[in-house]
Order: sequence, then C-alpha cells, then structure tokens
Amino acid sequence: MQRRARHLGPGQRVATGRNTHSRRGRQWIVGAAAGVCTVLLAAACAPQAATTSGSDKDIDSKVTEAIKKEGLVRFHDGQYMENSLQAYLMKEIVTEIGGKAETVQSGPAEAAAAMCKSDDLVSMDWWRWQFEDGWQKYVVKQKCIVEAGTTDYKGEEGWYVPTYVIKGDAKRGIKPTCPELPDWKALNKCVKAFKTSRTTPKGQYMTGAESWAPAYGDQDRIDNLKLDYKMVFAGSEAALFAELSKAYERGEPWLGLMWRPNYLTHKYDLTRVEFPPYSDKCWATTHACQWPETVIYRTTSAGLKAKHPTVWKILQNYELDDKQLESIQALVVNDGMSIEAAAKTWVKENRAVWTAWI
Repeated sequence: MQRRARHLGPGQRVATGRNTHSRRGRQWIVGAAAGVCTVLLAAACAPQAATTSGSDKDIDSKVTEAIKKEGLVRFHDGQYMENSLQAYLMKEIVTEIGGKAETVQSGPAEAAAAMCKSDDLVSMDWWRWQFEDGWQKYVVKQKCIVEAGTTDYKGEEGWYVPTYVIKGDAKRGIKPTCPELPDWKALNKCVKAFKTSRTTPKGQYMTGAESWAPAYGDQDRIDNLKLDYKMVFAGSEAALFAELSKAYERGEPWLGLMWRPNYLTHKYDLTRVEFPPYSDKCWATTHACQWPETVIYRTTSAGLKAKHPTVWKILQNYELDDKQLESIQALVVNDGMSIEAAAKTWVKENRAVWTAWI
C-alpha cells in the first residue's frame, strides 16, 4: 500500500514510507459496471431516473440529493502518479454530482491507521504484498478496513531494461548490448553495458528514493546473488522517470526499478529481468528472487458503506483499465498538467464513462 510509497498505496511503501507503488500500490480499482438502477443506493430506481443527453448521461436528482446528505468523503493520495490521479479523479466525480470530497496525503501506514479510525476514507490503490502486515491487522483481524474492488490486471514490479538492450532496434540503429537477458545470470556478463561514472567498475542499478530501498531488498538481492552492481538513487519517482526517459530517447542501456501499471511501461518497450521465482521465504530472508505479482485493491473505512452509500456504489462500479489510466497519465507526462488538472480534464472529456459508474 505504499510505494513510491506508491500504493495505499509500483511509487510509497509500507514500513519504509516509500511512496510505494505499488499502481504504483499498488491496488484498489475496478468493479463491474452496473446499470443506472443499481446506482441509486438510498432511493428506489424510478423509470424517469437517468436519461441520456447525446453521449452523456444526466445525473439523476435523487443521486445528487443523496450524496449531498452523506457529507465529506476523503480520498487518500499516496503521492505517486497512479494513486494520486485516481484520488483526484474520484474527488472530481463526487464533486461533479453534488457531493463534497477532498484528498489527503500521507504514507501507507499512516493512511491505513487513519482509515481504520474513520468512516470516510478511501484508498484507490493498495498493493497488498507491500503491506501484508497491515492487511492482516486492519482488514482480517480488526475488520476496520474493507475491500471495495480490485483491478482486472496484476501489479508487477522489478528490475527492468529497455527491450532494445536485449534485441536491439534496427530502426533506431541500436545493437543489443546484453542479448542473454532477461535471465538474471546474464547481468554480470553485461556489467560493461550498464556501468556509469558513478559506479565504475561495477554496473549501475537505479531506483527511486532511498526510503524505498528496505521494501524492495535490492541490496540484499545484489549481495546474495553476487551481482557486480551498485545501487544508485535517483531521489524520487519523478527523477527515476526522467532518468529512464533520457536513456531511452538516446537509445542507451539502462537498468532500474520500474512497475506496471505505469505510464512509462506503456510508453516504452521494457522487459523485466527474470530472477529466481518468488517465494515467501526468499522475500523474508535473502530477496534473491523475483518480486511477487499482486492484486491491486481499492479499500475503504469499514463504516463508509453505511455513511456514504452513493460513493460506495460508485466504487463498486468503478472500472478504469490500465489503458485509460495511461491516457490520464499522459496529460501529466506529455502535456505538463498537474495531477489535479489532468483529473479534471479527464472527467470533463469522459463523462459518458464515469456516469456509467453512477
């Protein structure tokens, strides 16, 4: 739930406060899109309920009246792109239909504790494996946090390289520099390709903030697999993205932390290094293995369903796939919009999509 502290949030992480992901988060999205009738929650679905106007659906007045009475609802912003965008997206939707919403920033552990003690907090992106202790404590034992949906795609993290490092790219005149990848055993054969002025004579593996390191066990992985590499910190998620983008556009070798869903894993052709298979024992001891794939959850305070039934129903019907998420991320990365501006733009231009959740 954190990640880059990216989940609660592949950006924050659990005990480390890394804005883990792990997105991203890695984890609370989806739900099957239901019809308008199922969206009326507190009121019966009348024949005149929702009508359509062009490609947009009008918001039924009963929904507006209901959500106004439900009061303020808060969406956790884990401060990494996938998570933050969805928090602001839901804030805009709730506001658009007449409700009151705000976003709150914190690390994953803090957000989980706050969610447990309240009845109005939502996290759109919880990568469970990153915060399994929190899941067991708050969801399983105390039952003060509940699942409100999952994505239909898995969260994935690990060490990535541009695919041209392995296969080359004839159109760009790039020759392969480590063709035996993605097998991790090829890494030590390709140190020359990945070494930099900061790491010579070793190869460079780049990650984000130093606070992320404990959650991923990268130094343990390097030591226990006897990899001739040095870990370098970009400093933040944005800086990590910038380093990858610069290397990719220049056609240079690059090795670093990345995750899916993520804007850059859509924009660029990247391949994940294949480490030994994941096991709970490995991850708890040596980290000499692959990251686990994970389901990404949406979660809420246990009391939210009763206090905010309209928001709860929207969360049940929420269905944003990774391609749609990519399109919103592109507004930030390519068009230079703020997270909040990108969310507002998407809500304005995709009314037919989100009204289907209502």
